[in-house]
Amino acid sequence: MMEGPIAEVNLSKIDLDWNGAIAFLDRDGVLNFGSPNYINSPEELEIIPGAKEAIIALRDMGYRIAITTNQSAIMRGLWGEDTIHSIHAKLQNEIGLLDVLVTCPHRNRDRCRCRKPHPGMLNKASEIIRGKYHQTLDWWGEKPEPIHPLDLMVGDRNSDMGAGWAVGARLFKVDEKTGIAEVIDRIIRDDVGDDFNPVG
Repeated sequence: MMEGPIAEVNLSKIDLDWNGAIAFLDRDGVLNFGSPNYINSPEELEIIPGAKEAIIALRDMGYRIAITTNQSAIMRGLWGEDTIHSIHAKLQNEIGLLDVLVTCPHRNRDRCRCRKPHPGMLNKASEIIRGKYHQTLDWWGEKPEPIHPLDLMVGDRNSDMGAGWAVGARLFKVDEKTGIAEVIDRIIRDDVGDDFNPVG
């Protein structure tokens, strides 16, 4: 079985006046329309209106951007790592270069630590971007302090909210049809984000 997540790193290619914070973004239902049968090729990837503009707004605010996406199709044997790279190449052609793209290839039954709601992908991205990450997790405790107070997570599912909660990020839940465009104005206003209880 594949150990940890698959990471694509573009830090050296992105010139940014970084604010120290990371915008952790789910992919399907946030940047592109999702599918119950997975996005299986670049041709199936369709950007949600407003996603590119939202990425530009995050850049203008100084965020590093980390995509964190569960893609169990890989461990199900539907396609391999080359396909995820080609899909992500198209994604970035359409909305702009992203600092880090982290993909969990596992299924629930693989019992990995990267599949959301576990925060493994977010911690991996944080380690790559700033050399530090959350090393403990207590779902029943208080929400952890974020490494940077502006850290945020945008997702369309409770599993995204759980992963973001576990790293102390501000949480923004969106509808899968409207994606990140739905919340970008709140992010620009430094909104505290949505309430979420990971064991509720």
